[in-house]
Amino acid sequence: MKLIPALLLLAGSLAMAAEPVSLSVDFSKPDGVWNMPALALGQGGLQGDPMIEPHIKELRQLRPKTIRLFLSEYYRIYPEHGRYDWTKLDRELRAVRAAGARPTLAVAMKPPVLFPKVDDHIVHPNDYAEWEKLCEELARHCREEKFEVAAWEVCNEPDIGEGGGTPQFFTKAADYNAFYTHTVAGLLRGDPQAQVGGPTVASPDSFLIEGLIEHCATQNVPLHFLSWHLYSDSPGAHAGNIAKQRARLAKFPQLKDVKLFISEWNMDLGRPNLAPGFQPAFVLETMRRFGEEKLDMAAYYHIRDCFVDPADFDWMSPGGRRFMAHWWNTMPQYSALFDHHGRVRPAWYAFRLLGQLAGPRYAVAGEQGNLRAIAGDGDGRKHFLVWRYEEGEPIEVRVQLAGAKGRTCRVVALDADAAVNNLKVLRLFSVGSAEEQAAKPLVLTLGPWEIRWIEIE
Repeated sequence: MKLIPALLLLAGSLAMAAEPVSLSVDFSKPDGVWNMPALALGQGGLQGDPMIEPHIKELRQLRPKTIRLFLSEYYRIYPEHGRYDWTKLDRELRAVRAAGARPTLAVAMKPPVLFPKVDDHIVHPNDYAEWEKLCEELARHCREEKFEVAAWEVCNEPDIGEGGGTPQFFTKAADYNAFYTHTVAGLLRGDPQAQVGGPTVASPDSFLIEGLIEHCATQNVPLHFLSWHLYSDSPGAHAGNIAKQRARLAKFPQLKDVKLFISEWNMDLGRPNLAPGFQPAFVLETMRRFGEEKLDMAAYYHIRDCFVDPADFDWMSPGGRRFMAHWWNTMPQYSALFDHHGRVRPAWYAFRLLGQLAGPRYAVAGEQGNLRAIAGDGDGRKHFLVWRYEEGEPIEVRVQLAGAKGRTCRVVALDADAAVNNLKVLRLFSVGSAEEQAAKPLVLTLGPWEIRWIEIE
């Protein structure tokens, strides 16, 4: 007898899962403009050989505002005292500009003439005057070459050192604050308009964050933006750190104009969700959360997986070189828009769809739970994106499109599991009147992590 109530409960649950969701948008009534954060992309610090150049055309389609690079020692910009070599760095920066973006540079080099001993716990150069001069000439060179650097970050993940692929491990806030102060002093002499910030930490709760905030507020040291990283499957966790950092800055009114920059973000790469559609749905959901929290800039990590040559990392310890080689050459990789062999991953399409939205936005009514949608203009067309950020049984979604009568409508699925042709046209039709749509609604069926794109010409 106990089985019957259980079966009835199960049947009720299935019925609820099958209950259709109704979404509606009126394209005749703009509802403000898009408040997505400035889209940035990052490229891992993997080699001095070209990393951006092979994908310039594909990256231009995403319309990134900036592309973040590690300014690591493999660029060899300061091979000996008083001599600068910009050859390799310039090549990469020109590729960034050709992709339509401005570079963001994480200052993570450690020239042997200033750091003769390889040890990530040695965080100060042997001559700060010479270090500041190097930073000054670097910023001046970028300004004179019109690379239009959008932001200068001081270090990369200085709270974990070689574990973050860069050569400095700060265990005391005072040490980082001193290094930061000298570095930005040089950068601002080379380019008085430079935007400088940090501490670009691996943990959003690193002690270096509050240490830098207090230091800059009390010592009148320039801080134009605060930056940190996070790898998590939870869009809520990504967005939640924004309010947390604002609260930390709010303790010092003189820092009210400091911007917020998540300079590396992605899903949890240690325990990745390998469902084919997860990552593109994660991108849409997280970027929407960033927009809701009014984040200033977010740099997705990263663009291209590359095999590394341990010889390029002679500025790391033997253990650090082994770590880099194992991580990039042996371990499975899931983070980049393009894999080791240059093949595009589905997340690229999520950014391409977002990149189309510009100008007016339109309110979408009827969202439920993790079934989400956004609508806007772009390239003279109307766009409606709907995605499902959850597991579970398929959900039927009925869509009402007001303000678009008589216009051609294309319904496209992002098929993340397809080897080729990831964007698949499901239907092409002319939008009817409200009465016609009510009699014969546009019906979408969304499984877990699935995305639909409706384009109205």
